[in-house]
Amino acid sequence: MAVFTGMNEWPRRIRQNACNRVFAGLCLLFCLLLPASPGNASPPALQLNADQTQSLRLQSRVHYLRDSSRRMSPDQVLARRADMHSAAAGRDINFGYTNDRIWLLFELVGDPDQETNWIVEMLYPSLDRVSLYQQTGSGSWEVQRSGDVLPSSERSLSHRTAAFPLQLDAGERRLVLLSGESAGSLSMDAMIWPAESFRAHSNQAHVVLAAYLGMILALGGYNLLLFFALREPSFLLYVLFIISFGMGAMAINGLGPHYLWPNAGELGNRILPTSLILASSVAALFTRSFLDVKSHAPTWYRLLSVAAATGLLLTLASLLLPVQLALQVMSVFGLGTTVLMMICGIHCIFLGAPGARIFVLAWGLMLMGAALLALRNFALIPNNFITLYSVQVGSALEMLLLSFGLAARFNELKRQKEIAQTAALNAQRQHVHALQQHERVLEQRVTERTRELEQANKRLEDMAMQDALTGLANRPALSRHLNKALARADRNHQQLALLMIDLDDFKPINDVFGHAFGDQVLKEVAERLQAAGRAGDFVARLGGDEFIVVSEGLQQRDDAHAVAERLLDALAKPIMLDGQQVQIGASIGVSHATSPELVADELIRQADQAMYARKRQGRSGISYYSMDEQG
Repeated sequence: MAVFTGMNEWPRRIRQNACNRVFAGLCLLFCLLLPASPGNASPPALQLNADQTQSLRLQSRVHYLRDSSRRMSPDQVLARRADMHSAAAGRDINFGYTNDRIWLLFELVGDPDQETNWIVEMLYPSLDRVSLYQQTGSGSWEVQRSGDVLPSSERSLSHRTAAFPLQLDAGERRLVLLSGESAGSLSMDAMIWPAESFRAHSNQAHVVLAAYLGMILALGGYNLLLFFALREPSFLLYVLFIISFGMGAMAINGLGPHYLWPNAGELGNRILPTSLILASSVAALFTRSFLDVKSHAPTWYRLLSVAAATGLLLTLASLLLPVQLALQVMSVFGLGTTVLMMICGIHCIFLGAPGARIFVLAWGLMLMGAALLALRNFALIPNNFITLYSVQVGSALEMLLLSFGLAARFNELKRQKEIAQTAALNAQRQHVHALQQHERVLEQRVTERTRELEQANKRLEDMAMQDALTGLANRPALSRHLNKALARADRNHQQLALLMIDLDDFKPINDVFGHAFGDQVLKEVAERLQAAGRAGDFVARLGGDEFIVVSEGLQQRDDAHAVAERLLDALAKPIMLDGQQVQIGASIGVSHATSPELVADELIRQADQAMYARKRQGRSGISYYSMDEQG
């Protein structure tokens, strides 16, 4: 019996040992994720060598101090050196969301044999303001500034991250202070690079980020074309999600503040929360459409609608809330929306919704990335490459999978469309004969209507180009004719003159006999100008008592004088209307087209100046435009 009892104990002990090992592993993982408690042991200076090619992480040599007042000077920070904590024991230098200014202190020692150049780079690009202070031999401080809210011209080094160049003499010891503050997560991890190695590292990072953004643009463009082809809302929502998420990703990796909005200042801080909250809202709408939850799961349709509406309100609120609060809302809402969509997708798998498996896999990767970023932002897990770029890696995989899912949806829609087209074709064949009969009637009616419209348009065009009182051409007709006339004169090498005619003593006629009588006088003047001009002359009324005559094909400049004399003689004759006799005169200004570059408005202006010159000389005569006299 004891033997059997011992044998029965073995499975229990094995299970207990296994549980103990799992529990110990979880405890170890939790301890690794928690930041270690700081100490204040003084770390040694960092020795730099000229033959170094790789970067060095500064954390093990850094002391830090929280400045709650955000007003301390470098000297005041040094005075509290005993209150500083060492960052060496922690896994990173991440303070999460904080309103404090963080000061880092470290000491560098240059290569003993030669002068060297270095770059100090902050690993987290999305920092508002970072300043680097170097203590000179005289005890003063030299300062360099950077950060994504500073205008590009004020940053010490034009780069997507905060970076500062340093030059160390041979064997030089230099005390360096770094201060940082940010409305977002304040991660102060820093590296020091040899200058040449930094350039190579920067180029490689830009290539990777450019590939990521290129993928986003390619997927967005491809699905936008599919939307235009199919008019399926899922494709458009996918494109809007990619655009808004891409803007947020560019804000996170520093490309946005560096290239797209380098001088946006504090306003640029809002692009990250606004873009990602909007992306979450659009994602909820995309989930509704992609999984067709309105048909498969109406309850989820309502929940996702509420989430999308809430997200749109939070998107607007992110433009008004304090930036730090907006960023915290972004982290919580983004993570919550992703979890909600995941649960919805899992439910739709059991309901047999098409594409639900791909959807869950895609958003599972996105959820993992969003969770890591949110935990990193709240300083609950270490800051490293995986946690810093987790959303971008997860989003890249998620977008690819969703694109595949949309392609499968496209094939299904194509199949349904072909079925619908076949049915429509069968129905269309039944109406072909009737349509052909109606087409002939319709074509005849269209022809008749087109002819009527052309005639009506011609009448309207003639009315639009005609002065209503005199029947002469009006100002638009003059402008059109004069432009063509100038072109003909230049092409045929002929003279062209423009005569500006202003009636003298016309206002007293209106005052004494009334405007109706004055209108009759203007009609008589129009008839006399047409009769007195040459056969090819163009007569127009500018308005009031001003008229213009355009004479083309003149053999010499004096021909214009003959035309003007005939017009003066015709207008000088008495006018008999309604038993009343009136006498008027005219002042005529003449301008000639003297160069191919002369435009219609300039020719009219010259004639107008000449006419007013005639009026100043005593009216009722002819005056010619002269550049010397006008100048």
